[in-house]
Amino acid sequence: MPIAPTVVLDCRWLGIGGPGRTTELVLRGLAQGPPDGRWVLWGPKAAITALAWPAADVRPLGADPRMLLGQRHAFDIPQGDFYVFMHQQRPLRRLPSATVMYDTIALRYAPGPASRELRRLFLRRIAATSRPIITISEHSKTGIVRDLGVPPENVEILRFPFDGEFVDRVLTLRKTVARVDAALFIGGFLPHKNLPRLLSAFGDTDFCRGGGQLVLVGGTPGQAREMLSRLDQRQRGFVTVHHSCSQGEIDQLYASSLFLVQPSLEEGFGLPAWEAMCCGLPVCVSDGGSLPEVTRGFAEPFPATSVPAMTAAIDACAASALTPDEGALSRSAGLRQRAPTVAQFGSQFAAVLADHVLQRH
Repeated sequence: MPIAPTVVLDCRWLGIGGPGRTTELVLRGLAQGPPDGRWVLWGPKAAITALAWPAADVRPLGADPRMLLGQRHAFDIPQGDFYVFMHQQRPLRRLPSATVMYDTIALRYAPGPASRELRRLFLRRIAATSRPIITISEHSKTGIVRDLGVPPENVEILRFPFDGEFVDRVLTLRKTVARVDAALFIGGFLPHKNLPRLLSAFGDTDFCRGGGQLVLVGGTPGQAREMLSRLDQRQRGFVTVHHSCSQGEIDQLYASSLFLVQPSLEEGFGLPAWEAMCCGLPVCVSDGGSLPEVTRGFAEPFPATSVPAMTAAIDACAASALTPDEGALSRSAGLRQRAPTVAQFGSQFAAVLADHVLQRH
């Protein structure tokens, strides 16, 4: 009887932004239908143990996976037959592996030609050592194929799930948490997030003139302080800036805010918009990247580069948020019907890997 291969799953991103959320959902999904073979879960012990299934082997490592562009622990990876990296910022070692690659946005927003070419070389090396590449939208797949020269058949799309546990937590909080006149933005304070236009557009809204606030959440404490330092005196009157929050704090923000705005010039997916829609929070989004694909029919759209259009969309979204939310909850129910469950997400993830693991053994 052949020995089952050992799959090493890099869980070091748990608790860090969108990749951490994706890793959490993968683990929860796999735990509901444990996969065949031996699985080694590598990362922060407490976070993994809370999510792992009984047969999984937990290998602790609490270090930040972003250190030295992902190379700090390149030779501390547990021994295995196949490796799954949950972010494109991963060790450059040539290993039999799959990589979750969220987008190629960094190539279009590099500070200069030299930086752009270095980023392209890095991503091409990752692509060359990954089969399959897993991504999260048609837009991201198109970018990976175009920008990195990856054959389309080597890129698999994994559809993001409807997380019923998260939605139930937010809906429960709404029964006790006071709603505030605030629009919510969640994401990094990066050039492609289009925040200068958002600040300008929001300041022109009737919602802002009526006392509405804009809450910006993302980045490190240092990035949050830098963002705050860029605000002019008027903007400081209607903008609140927080660095990255825990999942519990994010739940509170989804429960208490009136609506979410995502103005990005480009997104590989748009997780904040997806999660806001799932919990019935009204959303207005730009036409950047994957956002029309992800939010089609469920959000108030606007062109990313038009400040007047963004202003109008924010006011329209604010008006809808101030009316009874049966429509938003109905849209949430529609998303629940069309999206996979967390258990299905885990099963699909395991199925994507299965053929590639078995081909090597």
